[in-house]
Amino acid sequence: MYDPDHPEIVRLRAELDSAWKGVVDLGSLDGPHRDRVVADLHTAVPDAAGRAARAAGREAVVAEIRRFADVEVVTSDPSWPAAGVWADVLEAAHQAACGMDEPVH
Repeated sequence: MYDPDHPEIVRLRAELDSAWKGVVDLGSLDGPHRDRVVADLHTAVPDAAGRAARAAGREAVVAEIRRFADVEVVTSDPSWPAAGVWADVLEAAHQAACGMDEPVH
């Protein structure tokens, strides 16, 4: 079992929560702005996951990522593939935490 109150896990959780909220709301942005935010999410979230894995352990980070993978992504813009973008961000975070050994489910 891992410590859910470890400072790096708390930071990772905050980063994941912020990213999830961002992904849901990105559909309203125009293309270039949206692309920039998505690119930032693909950097910030994996960076946080990697730091957390080094400090708190891979299992703790994978557990947090899986918790967020279970959260439904609902957006008001049907043309915005929020669920796919969210899955990509989580996969990048998972890879940063523990490599490409196993997919996020």
